[in-house]
Amino acid sequence: MAGMAVLRGLLLLQGALGLTGTLGMLTLMGFNPVYAVAPVAHAALLMTLGALLERRRWALVAALVAEVLAVAGWEGQLLLGLLPQLDFTVNLTGLLTTLALPLTVLVLCARRVTARA
Repeated sequence: MAGMAVLRGLLLLQGALGLTGTLGMLTLMGFNPVYAVAPVAHAALLMTLGALLERRRWALVAALVAEVLAVAGWEGQLLLGLLPQLDFTVNLTGLLTTLALPLTVLVLCARRVTARA
């Protein structure tokens, strides 16, 4: 049960960091709410999955899928950043929030899914 609490906390943290990043992006984009739709939906999904982890097995699998997509998205950004026309700056905050945190949640979810199978 303690592992589920850690997993729930990490999903909540990931959603909160996403919302914080969304506020900064909105400021840079002239407070256009169109840019907030996808990040707010992603944060709501992560927080909802975190709340449902202990009661629903599908929430654990959905969190696993969401984290696989997050890591794949980071890798896609890295590959697109190799093009001279596009820029992708790798920094410590980005590595922690978009790679290390999803990978940690991914490993914890995978352990839980295999332990329940």
